[in-house]
Amino acid sequence: MKDLSAYYEIARLITAELSETITPEEKGRLNVWLAEDERHYMRYCRIRERLKRGEGENVFRNPERVREDMEKLKKKLSGNKRRFLLSGNYFWRYGAVAVFTIGIAIGLIERPWEDRSSEMSPMAQQPAVLPGSYKAVLTLASGEQVNLEEWCRDSLWKDGTLIRKRKGELTYEQKAGDMQQEEMLFNTITIPRSGEYKLVLSDGTKVWLNSATHLSYDAEYNKSDRKIYLDGEAYFEVAKNKDKRFIVCCNDLEIEALGTTFDVKGYGDDLSVTTLLAEGSVRVSNKANTTLLKPGEKVEYHKNKQTFTKSPISDLREIDFWRNNMLIFNSAPLAEIATTLERMYGVKVVFDSEKLKNVPFSGTIRNSSLHNVFYIISLTYPLTYKLEGDTVKIGSSIN
Repeated sequence: MKDLSAYYEIARLITAELSETITPEEKGRLNVWLAEDERHYMRYCRIRERLKRGEGENVFRNPERVREDMEKLKKKLSGNKRRFLLSGNYFWRYGAVAVFTIGIAIGLIERPWEDRSSEMSPMAQQPAVLPGSYKAVLTLASGEQVNLEEWCRDSLWKDGTLIRKRKGELTYEQKAGDMQQEEMLFNTITIPRSGEYKLVLSDGTKVWLNSATHLSYDAEYNKSDRKIYLDGEAYFEVAKNKDKRFIVCCNDLEIEALGTTFDVKGYGDDLSVTTLLAEGSVRVSNKANTTLLKPGEKVEYHKNKQTFTKSPISDLREIDFWRNNMLIFNSAPLAEIATTLERMYGVKVVFDSEKLKNVPFSGTIRNSSLHNVFYIISLTYPLTYKLEGDTVKIGSSIN
C-alpha cells in the first residue's frame, strides 16, 4: 500500500471504528485489509495497544463531528498530500480527530513496529504448528475403513458407484446405465482433528468438511430425498433438484435446502448449532419449531433451551471463513477460541486460570500458524503461551 491516500483511508477506517461511527460497509473494507496480511492486523493491534496507554482518550466526544472532520480531511488529502501532511496549520483547521487520524496513517507508513513475534514466545522457537491438511477416513458399507491420506488408488468401483479420489477431494459418480440401481453405498467420512476434505456426491452436490467432522449418507440418498447426517461443520453447494429435497440432519435439527449455498456448524459437544445462508433458502426445524432463512442471515439453535435466535450476518466472510484459511471472532471468549484451535490444529489448550477462559477477543486473523494466532491475540491482552508436546499452556503476564 504505497499510495499515501490508501494509508490515510485505512487510518480513517480505524479512527471511525474506535469512535464507534463506522458503517457496516466501512467495517467490511477494514476487515478485508486486516485479513490481507497478518502484519496488517499486528499493526492494528499495536495502535489499539498504544491507545490503551492514554493517547486519544478525549478525541471522540462528538460522533457527528468525527465524520465531518474525516470527510474534510479526505478532500484535502486529494490535493497536495505531502505538503498538507507537513503543514503546521492543519492542527487548528481540522481538530484533534484529524490529527489523530494523521498520526495513525504515519504509524502505518513508518512501521515503527516490525513483526518481532519470534522474540515474544517460546512457541516461536519450536517447529511451526500449521493448520489442517487433507485428511479423512472413509468407512464403507462393509465396515472397511480407508485412510484417504494413505490410499494409493485413485478410484474404487462398488455396487454401481464409482468413487474417485483426487487431492483433498472425493467424488461419487453413478453411470447412467445403472440408474435402476440408484442405491449408493452407506458411507461415513470422518475428518480428524487438523484435517479437512471436499466431497462431491453423485447428484453433484459439493460439501467441504472442516476438522473433527463426521458425515454419513445411506442407501436412500438420491432415491427419494437426499438426506445426510452431520456432526461437525460443513459448507454446502447443493445441486438443484426440485423433485428431491436436500436435508442435513444435525443433532436435533433438520436443515432443508433447495439449490442453496450454506454452512452448518453443529459439533456434538457444542451448546448450539449455527446455520449461515449465502444463497437460496433454508428451512431449519426441530420437532416443535421452524425458522426460514434468507441470504445473509444466520440462525443459532440453543440445544439446552431448544430455541432459535435469528440475526443478519454482519460480515459475509463468516459463512466460509474457515475454507479461506481465516479466523473471525466477535467478542468470543478464549475458551471458545481454544476449542476451535484444538480442532483445527490437533492440540490441547489448557488455561492457568478460569478467569482467562472468559477473556473476550474480537478480530480477523489469517490462519497461517498456531503461533501467529496466539501472538495476535496476545497483542490485545497480556497473554503468555507455551507449546509442550501437543499441549498449549495459556497464562497471563499480569496478576
